[in-house]
Amino acid sequence: MTENQHQQFQKTNNDIVQVCVRTASTSASNDISLCNVCLQDSRGMFPDAQRFKLNEDPTPLLLDTDGNKIEPLRIALNHDKFSGVVLGVPQFCNCSNNPAMHSVTWRNPAKLVSQDLHLPSSALTPFFNSSLSTHNNTQNENINSNVEKIMEMLLEAKEKDDKILKMQSAMINLQLEAKEKDEQIIKLQLEAKEKGDKILKMQMEAINLQQQALDRLVILQQKADAILVQTFELHEYPIPRLFIILPVDSTKWDPMNVLRNKVRLHFLCECEDRSEKASKDSQKNKTHLARHEGYEIRNSTEFFQKYGKYMIILLQGLKLGMGTTPGSSLTPAPNLVDAGIKYSIDYLNELEKENLGLSGFNTMDDYEGLEGADLRRLSTFLQTNDENRQLGNLYRITTEAGHVKWVCVDHYRSTYKEKEQKAFEDVVEMNGGKYDSQLGKVVIELVSRIRAREFFEALTRAKHVYELDITFSDYWDWTKTDLEALRNALRVSSVSILRLDLGRSQESITWKLFSASTRYEKLVGIIELNNMKVIHVVLPPEVKYLSNLQSVKSLHLHKLSFEMRPRKMITSDFRLLMNSLEALVILDLASNSIGDKEALALSEALKVNTSLTYLDLSHNSIGNEGALALSEALKTNASLANLNLGDNSIGNEGALALSEALKVNTSLTNLDLSYNSIGKEGVQALSEALKTNTSLTNLDLWANSIGDEGALALSEALKTNVSLINLNLANNSIGEEGAQGLSEALKTNTSLTKLNLMVNSIGKEGALALSEALLTNTSLINLDLWANSIGDEGALALSEALKTNTSLTKLNLYNNSIGDEGALALSKALKSNTSLADLNLKANSIGKEGALALSEALMINTSLTNLYLKYNSIGKEGALALSEATKNNMTLRVFL
Repeated sequence: MTENQHQQFQKTNNDIVQVCVRTASTSASNDISLCNVCLQDSRGMFPDAQRFKLNEDPTPLLLDTDGNKIEPLRIALNHDKFSGVVLGVPQFCNCSNNPAMHSVTWRNPAKLVSQDLHLPSSALTPFFNSSLSTHNNTQNENINSNVEKIMEMLLEAKEKDDKILKMQSAMINLQLEAKEKDEQIIKLQLEAKEKGDKILKMQMEAINLQQQALDRLVILQQKADAILVQTFELHEYPIPRLFIILPVDSTKWDPMNVLRNKVRLHFLCECEDRSEKASKDSQKNKTHLARHEGYEIRNSTEFFQKYGKYMIILLQGLKLGMGTTPGSSLTPAPNLVDAGIKYSIDYLNELEKENLGLSGFNTMDDYEGLEGADLRRLSTFLQTNDENRQLGNLYRITTEAGHVKWVCVDHYRSTYKEKEQKAFEDVVEMNGGKYDSQLGKVVIELVSRIRAREFFEALTRAKHVYELDITFSDYWDWTKTDLEALRNALRVSSVSILRLDLGRSQESITWKLFSASTRYEKLVGIIELNNMKVIHVVLPPEVKYLSNLQSVKSLHLHKLSFEMRPRKMITSDFRLLMNSLEALVILDLASNSIGDKEALALSEALKVNTSLTYLDLSHNSIGNEGALALSEALKTNASLANLNLGDNSIGNEGALALSEALKVNTSLTNLDLSYNSIGKEGVQALSEALKTNTSLTNLDLWANSIGDEGALALSEALKTNVSLINLNLANNSIGEEGAQGLSEALKTNTSLTKLNLMVNSIGKEGALALSEALLTNTSLINLDLWANSIGDEGALALSEALKTNTSLTKLNLYNNSIGDEGALALSKALKSNTSLADLNLKANSIGKEGALALSEALMINTSLTNLYLKYNSIGKEGALALSEATKNNMTLRVFL
C-alpha cells in the first residue's frame, strides 16, 4: 500500500479526518481492491466510533474467498468518498407519570438492545451503525424510525421469549408429568411386586393345600380300600356293612340351615366285582342303593360318634369314585350320585361344627375300622317298623373265594339259579321249617329218618344256605347213621354256622352214643369238617361225659360251644355238671330247685370260667345268700353276658350284693331281677351302681316293690348313665311322683330306648309329666303305659307331645280309660306325627266317634303300621270307617 493513499472520514460535526490505507496480504471474495483500512486504525482515530457508513449504508467488513471475516478486521478503501463515523445512538427514558418519551440519552444502543433481547451486542452493531450515520437535522427522524424497528424487534423478541417460556413451561410440565408417571410406574412396580409376593405366597399355600389334599386323598384311599377289602366271618356279619346317610329329599335341601334337613341311613348293594380280573371300564356292577326308603336314626349323637368317620370315608370314596387296590373300587351308580352324596358330606361337616362331642370326622388317619360287634350293634340305632324285616332288603351271599357280601334281590337272582333254590325252599316248607333267603339261614326240626334224608339231599344242591339251625325231634329215635348222613350233606354244602339240637332222645340211645369215645365219633366228625366255622351243640340232659368233647381240636373253627338241656338234677348230676362247665356257653338251669348251696358251687366255677355267656337260674331258690355268692363270682368273671335270676327271692340284701358286683363287672349286659321282692333299699343300691356301670344295657325289675322312692333313685342314675337301653319297671307301685322323677331323667338321658311302666298308678299327672319329657327326648322309642289310669286328660297330654316327637315308634295305652275324647286327641296328633308305628288302644271304652276320628287321621298318616282297637265299642260304622282308611294305606293293619 502506498503512503499517499488515505480514506477520508467525516464526523457528525462535519470534521474530516484522513486515515492512512494499508495493503492487505489477502484478497477479498467480493473482488474489492486490496487497498483497505484496518478497523483498528480507524477506531484509533475515532475512539468513540461505533460503526462506519457509506452513502448512509453500513460499511461492511471485508470477507475472504471462504466467506470469513478478514483478520484483523478491515473495511474497503473508497476513493473520493467520505465514510461517515457513527459515534452513538439515543436512549429513551420513560417517566412513570408520562408514558411519552421526553428525554433521550445517548449511550451504546447495541449494548442496550442486546440486554433487552438477551443477544450479544455485536449482533446489533451493524444495524445501529446504519441507523446513526450523521448528527444532522434528520437525526430525530432516523431515531424514530429505528426506535419503531427496535420496538418491533422487542415485541418479536418478547413473543419469541413468551413462546420459549411457554415451551419451557410445557417442557417443565412434561418433565413433571413424566416424573409423576415415573413415580406412578415405580408405585405400580412396587404394587406389582407386592402382588407378586402375595401371589407367590398364595401359590405356595396352594401347593401346600394341594399336597395336604393329596396326602388326605392317599389316606382316604387307604381307609376306603381297607373298608372294602375287610372280610368278616359269617357269624360276625349279621347285617349289611356298607351304609351311608343321604337326604330324605335332596330337591328341598336348605343350604342355609343344613342341620334342619332330614337324613336317613341307607345300605348299599355290594354287587361290584372285586377280583383282579374285573374290568375297570365295566358298567354292569356298580355300588348302588338298596331298594328301600332308608331308616330313621335314633340316639343320633352316639350313632354319629360311633359311625360318623366310617360313613364319611365311604361318602368321600363314592364322591371321588376311588379305590386303588384291585377289586376295591367304589364306583357309584347314577342313582347313588344323584341321591345327594355332597349334601350328606356337608351335613356331617356341619354336625361336627355344631357338636363338639362329634369332632374328628375329617381326621381319618386314626380310623381303625369297624369290628363285628360294631356291625351287630348298628341295628339298635335304627328305627324300624317291622322287626322281622331284613335290613335294606339285601341278601347275604358268599363268593367262590369264600367272602361274604350283601346284594340286592336282582344280583341275588343273577347269582343263584331260582329253580334249584325254589326246590330247596319247598323241602324246608314241607318239613315245617323256615328259610330266610336274605340271610341264607334255615331253621328246621326233623321228625323222622325219611324227612331227614330228603332234607339232607336238598341241602347238598342248595348254594345259598350259610346257617343251619337243626333240631332232632324228641320223638325221633335217631342213630349214628343219621349223624353220618348229616355230616355228608354238610361237607358239600355252603353251611359254615351250625346249631345242632340233639333233642331228648331215649337214655339208652344217647348212652350208647356218648358213653365211650367210639360212640360220639360221628359228632366229632361234624365238628372237624373244614368248612365249619361256628358250631353250637345242644346236648340231651342224659349225656354223662361232656368232658370228653373238650378234647376235640379243630384249627378251622372259630367257636365251639355246648349247651345242656335243663332237667331236674340231683346232687351227683350237679357235681358232674360243674366238672364240665368249661365246655358250655349256654347253661339253662331254670326251675331246677337250686338253692344257696348249689349257687355257691356254681359261683366257684364261674370265678375261673371263660366260656359261659348265658346263665338262666330263674324260678329257683338261691335267696340272698346265693345272690351274695354269685356277686362275688361276677367281680372276677369276664365272660358272662346274660344272667337271669328272676323269681329267686333275693330281696334287698341280694340286690345290695349284686350292686357291688355291678360297680366292677364289665361283661354283664342283661340282668333279670323280676319277682324278687326288691324294695326301695335294694333298688337304691342298684341305682348307685348304675351311675358308674357302663356295660349293662337291659335291667328287668318287673314285679318288685320299688315304689316312688325307688323310681326317684333310678331317675337320678338315668341322668348320668349312658349304657342302659331297656328298663322294665312294670308292676312296681309307681305313682305320679315316681313318673315325674323319671320324666326329669328322660329330658337329659340319651341312651334309654324302652321304658316299661305297665300296671302302675301314674295317673293323668304322671302322663302329663312324661309328655313333657317326650317334647325334648330323642332316644325313647318304646313306651309302655298299660293299665295306668291316665284317662282322657292323660291321653290329651300325650297327644300334644306326639305332634312334635320324632323318635317314639311304639306306644302302649292298653286299658287306660281314655274314651272317645282321648281317641279324638290322639287322632289329631296322628295327622302330623311321622314316627309312631305301633299304637295299642285296646280296652279303652272308645266308641263310634273315637273310631271315626281315628279313621280320618289314618287317611293322612303314613307311618302307623299297627293299630290295636280290640275290646272297645266302635260298632259297625266305626269298623267300616277304619276299613276304608286301610284301603289308602296298604302297610296299615287295624286289629279290631
